[in-house]
Amino acid sequence: MEGAKPEKTTMHASNPLCKDELGKPVDQMIYTGMIDTLLYLTANKPDIMYNICLCARFQSNSRESHLKDVKRILRYLVRTTNKVYSMRKN
Repeated sequence: MEGAKPEKTTMHASNPLCKDELGKPVDQMIYTGMIDTLLYLTANKPDIMYNICLCARFQSNSRESHLKDVKRILRYLVRTTNKVYSMRKN
């Protein structure tokens, strides 16, 4: 993923996730590992929580289209590395 183009958003609004039963399966261990890592990051980046949970639904039957969406979230994170969230109430 080094040198990948950063993304402005985590997912396409017009392209929702679906089962994609005809797509090529991907290694479940790699996909699950990526989801686990992203779930860990949600403590500091709550803006990615919804999209990661959508991707997590397909851990048992992940396809290339799902992996593509996870990689898009990673490219979004590259763009927002210096964005800081505060959970404190003022």
